[in-house]
Amino acid sequence: MSPEHTEYAENEKQVLVEARGLHIDFPVKKEMLFAKPKYLQAVSDVSIQIHRGETFGLVGESGCGKSTFANATLGLLKPASGQMLFDGTDINGISLSQKKELRKRMQKIFQDPGSSLNPRFNVLELIAEPLRIRGGYSLEEQKKMVAGMLEHVGLNASDLYRYPSDFSGGQQQRIAIARALILKPEYLVCDEPVSALDVSVHAQILNLLMDMQKKMGITYLFISHNLAVVKKICDRLAIMYLGKVVEYGDAEKIFANPMHPYTKALILAVLSIDVNSEKKKITLKGDIASPIDPPKGCRFCSRCPQAEKECEYTPCELVEIEPDHYVACRMVV
Repeated sequence: MSPEHTEYAENEKQVLVEARGLHIDFPVKKEMLFAKPKYLQAVSDVSIQIHRGETFGLVGESGCGKSTFANATLGLLKPASGQMLFDGTDINGISLSQKKELRKRMQKIFQDPGSSLNPRFNVLELIAEPLRIRGGYSLEEQKKMVAGMLEHVGLNASDLYRYPSDFSGGQQQRIAIARALILKPEYLVCDEPVSALDVSVHAQILNLLMDMQKKMGITYLFISHNLAVVKKICDRLAIMYLGKVVEYGDAEKIFANPMHPYTKALILAVLSIDVNSEKKKITLKGDIASPIDPPKGCRFCSRCPQAEKECEYTPCELVEIEPDHYVACRMVV
């Protein structure tokens, strides 16, 4: 693990979030009244573990199931089958009151801070909202806690009564981060937290997230299509394609030795920008299979440059090819 990555060695084997054979489907509107029901397979048989204190990356093209999986880890979506566990508890097998208590330990940062902040609320009202919902805090206590959190995220206590429109995109995201952290959660979903921001502030927000993780010991699920960002901050990661995890494990091992053809194509697309790199970009051809009627075998086979006829019909399971490095490809294992 590089020095830039979060130091989570003491908690490395403690699993905080775990998916076991997770399936999440969405019904598709019928074209005819008596037509057979169809379902979009957003997440299909996903089994991964996220360790306490780490930054876990989730990578893939738009529509591959990243955000759906993330919402399932927060208990916002009920799976068609499989389990989603948080600290050993199946979050879909508990009462509403128990789930409410569990959700205090998890939060989410959204992609676009401008749309996630109510423009009619000032900074104090925005950040204190989770405190009001939880209850048990006086107005003076809320103000003190919000002022302290503003300082932590690089803003000033004097900003308490200003409104979102008074701030830049980067500052708005700092407010959103402050709101997410005010209850001191153990687990934070970061859904493309810098993609809507100017490139000049990307590093500032990423450094802030890494700094807060060190101070508070938070576990991050970091969703991104930007592999350069993922490589910089993630300890472990999973590559998703059409609802399936195709490669998973230690981030350094995957970047150093990508095994699945899809992972190779994603990583080489980034490396090809480097004029000093001798590796050439892999061009993916063919059509993306339908998530409503995916192939019975490998879901990537229609675009895979190494695919054989058998790939269309033979399901691929994740196989460990080295410690904490798993790949689902019959051409590799």
